[in-house]
Amino acid sequence: MTEPFQRFFVEFDPPLADGEACRVVFADDPVIILFFQSWAYSLDFGGTHELAQAAQYLKTKQKIDLRPLFKYADRDIETPNDQREMDRSWQPAGDLASCARAVAEAWTTPDDTLAPLIQGYAHLAPRLLELAAMCDWVAERAASPDAEARVRMTFLLETPEARTSRPAGY
Repeated sequence: MTEPFQRFFVEFDPPLADGEACRVVFADDPVIILFFQSWAYSLDFGGTHELAQAAQYLKTKQKIDLRPLFKYADRDIETPNDQREMDRSWQPAGDLASCARAVAEAWTTPDDTLAPLIQGYAHLAPRLLELAAMCDWVAERAASPDAEARVRMTFLLETPEARTSRPAGY
Protein backbone atom coordinates (compact mmCIF):
# COMPACT_ATOMS: atom_id res chain seq x y z
CA MET A 1 0.00 0.00 0.00
CA THR A 2 1.39 3.42 -0.91
CA GLU A 3 1.44 6.41 1.37
CA PRO A 4 -1.12 9.09 0.52
CA PHE A 5 0.35 12.11 -1.25
CA GLN A 6 1.15 14.78 1.33
CA ARG A 7 -0.07 18.24 0.35
CA PHE A 8 0.31 20.31 3.55
CA PHE A 9 3.57 20.71 5.48
CA VAL A 10 4.64 22.38 8.71
CA GLU A 11 8.33 23.16 9.10
CA PHE A 12 10.20 24.42 12.12
CA ASP A 13 12.96 26.89 12.88
CA PRO A 14 15.14 25.99 14.60
CA PRO A 15 15.12 23.00 12.25
CA LEU A 16 14.76 19.48 13.56
CA ALA A 17 17.90 17.41 13.96
CA ASP A 18 18.37 14.46 11.63
CA GLY A 19 15.98 11.73 12.69
CA GLU A 20 14.09 14.03 15.06
CA ALA A 21 10.35 14.29 14.60
CA CYS A 22 7.79 16.60 16.09
CA ARG A 23 6.00 14.82 18.91
CA VAL A 24 2.71 16.23 17.63
CA VAL A 25 1.33 14.89 14.36
CA PHE A 26 -1.87 15.42 12.44
CA ALA A 27 -4.35 12.68 13.30
CA ASP A 28 -5.99 13.07 9.89
CA ASP A 29 -5.25 14.77 6.59
CA PRO A 30 -4.41 18.43 7.33
CA VAL A 31 -5.31 19.63 3.84
CA ILE A 32 -8.54 21.06 5.34
CA ILE A 33 -6.32 23.79 6.81
CA LEU A 34 -5.11 24.70 3.32
CA PHE A 35 -8.69 24.57 2.07
CA PHE A 36 -9.79 27.03 4.79
CA GLN A 37 -6.74 29.25 4.24
CA SER A 38 -7.42 29.45 0.52
CA TRP A 39 -11.07 30.36 0.92
CA ALA A 40 -10.31 32.84 3.70
CA TYR A 41 -7.66 34.47 1.52
CA SER A 42 -10.15 34.66 -1.36
CA LEU A 43 -12.12 37.28 0.58
CA ASP A 44 -9.85 39.99 -0.79
CA PHE A 45 -10.82 38.90 -4.28
CA GLY A 46 -14.57 38.60 -3.75
CA GLY A 47 -14.69 35.00 -2.51
CA THR A 48 -18.21 33.96 -1.54
CA HIS A 49 -17.70 30.32 -0.48
CA GLU A 50 -19.18 29.59 2.95
CA LEU A 51 -15.65 29.24 4.38
CA ALA A 52 -14.79 32.68 3.01
CA GLN A 53 -17.92 34.01 4.70
CA ALA A 54 -16.96 32.21 7.92
CA ALA A 55 -13.50 33.77 7.79
CA GLN A 56 -15.03 37.21 7.25
CA TYR A 57 -17.28 36.69 10.25
CA LEU A 58 -14.38 35.53 12.44
CA LYS A 59 -12.34 38.52 11.36
CA THR A 60 -14.97 41.27 11.64
CA LYS A 61 -17.43 40.11 14.28
CA GLN A 62 -15.25 37.94 16.51
CA LYS A 63 -12.14 40.07 15.96
CA ILE A 64 -9.82 37.12 15.28
CA ASP A 65 -6.61 38.14 13.54
CA LEU A 66 -6.42 35.63 10.68
CA ARG A 67 -3.16 36.98 9.22
CA PRO A 68 -1.02 34.14 10.63
CA LEU A 69 -3.14 31.66 8.67
CA PHE A 70 -2.50 33.63 5.48
CA LYS A 71 1.28 33.11 5.73
CA TYR A 72 1.85 29.99 3.69
CA ALA A 73 3.61 29.21 0.44
CA ASP A 74 3.74 26.81 -2.46
CA ARG A 75 6.63 24.32 -2.17
CA ASP A 76 6.86 24.05 -5.95
CA ILE A 77 9.69 26.52 -6.52
CA GLU A 78 9.97 27.49 -10.18
CA THR A 79 11.16 31.10 -10.03
CA PRO A 80 13.23 33.32 -7.72
CA ASN A 81 9.96 35.01 -6.71
CA ASP A 82 8.57 31.63 -5.61
CA GLN A 83 11.65 31.17 -3.42
CA ARG A 84 11.23 34.66 -1.90
CA GLU A 85 7.58 33.91 -1.10
CA MET A 86 8.57 30.66 0.55
CA ASP A 87 11.29 32.40 2.56
CA ARG A 88 8.81 35.10 3.66
CA SER A 89 6.32 32.54 4.93
CA TRP A 90 8.26 31.94 8.18
CA GLN A 91 6.44 33.38 11.18
CA PRO A 92 6.55 33.33 14.98
CA ALA A 93 5.21 30.03 16.30
CA GLY A 94 3.25 31.80 19.04
CA ASP A 95 1.31 33.98 16.60
CA LEU A 96 0.21 31.00 14.53
CA ALA A 97 -0.65 28.97 17.65
CA SER A 98 -2.85 31.78 19.00
CA CYS A 99 -4.65 32.23 15.70
CA ALA A 100 -5.21 28.50 15.18
CA ARG A 101 -6.60 28.13 18.71
CA ALA A 102 -8.92 31.11 18.32
CA VAL A 103 -10.38 29.77 15.08
CA ALA A 104 -10.70 26.26 16.56
CA GLU A 105 -12.50 27.67 19.60
CA ALA A 106 -14.96 29.57 17.41
CA TRP A 107 -15.42 26.44 15.29
CA THR A 108 -16.23 24.21 18.25
CA THR A 109 -18.61 26.70 19.87
CA PRO A 110 -20.25 28.46 16.92
CA ASP A 111 -22.98 31.01 17.39
CA ASP A 112 -26.12 31.09 15.27
CA THR A 113 -24.43 33.04 12.48
CA LEU A 114 -21.28 30.91 12.20
CA ALA A 115 -22.90 27.48 12.62
CA PRO A 116 -24.55 27.25 9.17
CA LEU A 117 -21.40 28.53 7.45
CA ILE A 118 -19.17 25.81 8.91
CA GLN A 119 -21.59 22.91 8.68
CA GLY A 120 -19.72 19.94 7.24
CA TYR A 121 -16.29 21.31 8.17
CA ALA A 122 -16.05 20.09 11.78
CA HIS A 123 -12.75 18.36 10.98
CA LEU A 124 -10.98 21.75 10.72
CA ALA A 125 -10.94 22.47 14.48
CA PRO A 126 -8.97 19.32 15.48
CA ARG A 127 -6.38 19.97 12.75
CA LEU A 128 -5.99 23.59 13.91
CA LEU A 129 -5.52 22.44 17.50
CA GLU A 130 -2.86 19.99 16.31
CA LEU A 131 -1.18 22.82 14.39
CA ALA A 132 -1.22 24.97 17.53
CA ALA A 133 0.30 22.11 19.54
CA MET A 134 3.08 21.80 16.93
CA CYS A 135 3.79 25.50 17.33
CA ASP A 136 3.90 25.08 21.11
CA TRP A 137 6.28 22.14 20.72
CA VAL A 138 8.76 24.08 18.61
CA ALA A 139 8.58 27.02 21.02
CA GLU A 140 9.38 24.70 23.94
CA ARG A 141 12.43 23.28 22.19
CA ALA A 142 13.89 26.66 21.18
CA ALA A 143 17.49 26.82 22.30
CA SER A 144 17.18 29.90 24.49
CA PRO A 145 14.51 32.29 25.74
CA ASP A 146 15.90 34.88 23.33
CA ALA A 147 15.51 32.59 20.33
CA GLU A 148 12.16 32.97 18.65
CA ALA A 149 10.74 29.71 17.39
CA ARG A 150 9.28 29.99 13.93
CA VAL A 151 7.08 27.84 11.73
CA ARG A 152 6.35 27.73 8.05
CA MET A 153 3.31 26.24 6.36
CA THR A 154 3.74 25.10 2.80
CA PHE A 155 1.74 23.10 0.31
CA LEU A 156 2.00 21.08 -2.88
CA LEU A 157 -0.88 20.95 -5.31
CA GLU A 158 0.54 18.56 -7.90
CA THR A 159 1.47 14.97 -7.29
CA PRO A 160 5.10 14.10 -8.14
CA GLU A 161 3.80 12.16 -11.16
CA ALA A 162 1.93 15.17 -12.54
CA ARG A 163 4.95 17.42 -12.03
CA THR A 164 7.29 15.12 -13.96
CA SER A 165 4.79 14.61 -16.78
CA ARG A 166 4.54 18.33 -17.61
CA PRO A 167 5.84 19.40 -21.01
CA ALA A 168 9.25 21.12 -20.96
CA GLY A 169 8.98 24.86 -20.41
CA TYR A 170 5.63 24.64 -18.64
